[in-house]
Amino acid sequence: MPPPARADAMLTALDDAPDGELRGWREEDWRALLADLPTDGATFAARFERTWDEHLVRTAALFTRLEDAELRGYVGLLVLTLQSLRHSERHRSAGGLPGHDCDAVCRPLVRDPAVREAIRRLYRPGGGEAARAEWDHIDFSTLEFHRHGTTSFILTGRPLRPRQGQLPTFALKCIVYPFLRMPTIGRATRSYAAAYDLTGQPDVQHLVHVWASDDRWILMDFVTGETLAELLARELGPAGDEVRLDLLDGLGRELFHAMAELDRCGLRHGDLSPSNIIVTTYGTFKLIDLGVNYLYTHAVTGVRGPDAGYVAPEVVAGEDATRKADLYSVGQLLVTFGGVGAEPDGVVPDPYYSDAPELARFVEDLTDRDPRHRQLIFPGGYDDLRRYFLDELAAVRVARGDRPAHPTWLRGLIDLCRPLLGMPSRQRRLWRLRRKQGVRGSRRGAHVRWLLGWSLLSAASWYLAITVVVIWWLRDLNLDWGNQAIAVLQRLTGTPSDQFPYLDSLRAADYPIPDLAGNLPVRLTALSFAIVAARYYQGLFAGITPLAAGWRAGGLTARAVTAEVFMRMGTVLPVLLILPATLVERRWWPLLTAVGMTYVFLANWSAYAFTRAALRRARLSGLSTVRGGRAAWLTSFAQWTPASLLYAVCVWVIGVLIYSGELADVYFYACGVATVNIALWYAIKLGRNLAPIRAGLTRACLAAERARHR
Repeated sequence: MPPPARADAMLTALDDAPDGELRGWREEDWRALLADLPTDGATFAARFERTWDEHLVRTAALFTRLEDAELRGYVGLLVLTLQSLRHSERHRSAGGLPGHDCDAVCRPLVRDPAVREAIRRLYRPGGGEAARAEWDHIDFSTLEFHRHGTTSFILTGRPLRPRQGQLPTFALKCIVYPFLRMPTIGRATRSYAAAYDLTGQPDVQHLVHVWASDDRWILMDFVTGETLAELLARELGPAGDEVRLDLLDGLGRELFHAMAELDRCGLRHGDLSPSNIIVTTYGTFKLIDLGVNYLYTHAVTGVRGPDAGYVAPEVVAGEDATRKADLYSVGQLLVTFGGVGAEPDGVVPDPYYSDAPELARFVEDLTDRDPRHRQLIFPGGYDDLRRYFLDELAAVRVARGDRPAHPTWLRGLIDLCRPLLGMPSRQRRLWRLRRKQGVRGSRRGAHVRWLLGWSLLSAASWYLAITVVVIWWLRDLNLDWGNQAIAVLQRLTGTPSDQFPYLDSLRAADYPIPDLAGNLPVRLTALSFAIVAARYYQGLFAGITPLAAGWRAGGLTARAVTAEVFMRMGTVLPVLLILPATLVERRWWPLLTAVGMTYVFLANWSAYAFTRAALRRARLSGLSTVRGGRAAWLTSFAQWTPASLLYAVCVWVIGVLIYSGELADVYFYACGVATVNIALWYAIKLGRNLAPIRAGLTRACLAAERARHR
């Protein structure tokens, strides 16, 4: 019987033909069988009316019972090919297929001498003296299965003769036969050794030396270690809301070292992802599988796979890999190292903006989908970028201070008890570091001195207001404040012992102290406004400035200046409203309360107007670092303006009525104002909802800055 020419007939013959007939098949017939296999399970099942799993069971059983060594080797290679195709589809499909146990299946197959011989025959190079010479000096008795690739299986082994005085271990990447039908894959594989030749560069530490390549395989150094994907799977737990600086430091440093070396060799990666980085036992990164993945060039069908989010959009669209394409991958890797999860659209996740805004600014400068919009703020090569990265990493560390690693709920509870949120000391530490780094006045300085001054002014105003309110409340309780300095000042100025030097002279004639019941409304509202005002400014505005938009942005500049004015008014306005009612005339407190709520409305309105304009301008400028549509945080922040307007109107109406004596429920109103301030604004809006709003405002300011420099 003549040997069948197509996979359909051959696979049927494997079930039915006697072993003697199968031994009549030539080497070319087995090549034809392997090459003609479908690359996806659905086509396989439709064509052969049998699933991969069903055929694998039958073929594995045939392999076990065969005694003829040559035939056994070819059938074993068929089993390995089917397993590789199944793994490839699992890697390329959204849902994936159940995996298989390579230790139980693939490794024993390759250890079989007959299978090793079949690999030697069927993967023998067809042309190229260098490839044939390397192939002939492989010790096929040392071949071992290593792992599967997207379109390949990878073996390890040793050569027959030493290389440079040593007998090294190599990696042999064999393209799975059905993929060889695609000319793109054959050309890329054949030219791999020439394209990534490192001859004359013996000291490279982060790249793998390629020995030779042919249409069907690539022979290269074997690197001992684990993939970065495996390391991250072990090190990263569930996505949190705190950026992992430890991983960013260790892995980020090494990543920039590796990319700098790649750049110095004049090479581009094109498929930089955790699966294509080997972490050696010494912690060094080795970049492997250089070149655009066949899946992204559409040479191989399927979805983009788990590593597709690291590949630059222009590469996915079919363009050549460039330095800026690799920069996109570097930025996405840094996002992963942060341990806060990744976004499907590739934007930097919100926790970066709320917890590490300095790093968010750096990373989003690498990850814009348009290569023209990358490196707008941080220009230069990889060595420059490594220095910038370490500077921004140090800035985040300094800004955090010695914050202990508490669970999220406990950290939130602790922060709830800190009206200033530690922002003044944070800004002071950051300013000192920026001065040491020499970037205060540069583009990278990010207005740090400006923000520090206003943060300190806000803190000083808060301490002044709280001190006066608390001391005056103690006086209403007829308690001695126990301050000897005040006693000395009383003697020096001739002030009676029951009065406060200088300040009591400001009191209206009908403002009695002590008077606990009569002064309770002003003390209660003053204290609640002081606490809320400090958290409002320090939590939302102390670390950002709309002035990042620049002075030539037209209407956006006008909105930025308006928002900046109202934001910075929050540093002194609360104390200016609290002190008159506390020190001069207590009857003013309802009107001053209304003025305070009017300010809150104006601050919310101006910040929201700037935010919307900044995001709109960024989108119109083509920046992809901001999402299209309406983000959840923006919807939440949009509600603050009408809520504060309604509150201000109510406070004005009731305040005027109380001031004029038309309403007498003063205590009920004061308790209501204090409750709304503490429960609604402080605990909810500025507590539970603070982080996403702050992250959104930071994102808007950074978007305005990037739009300015595009």
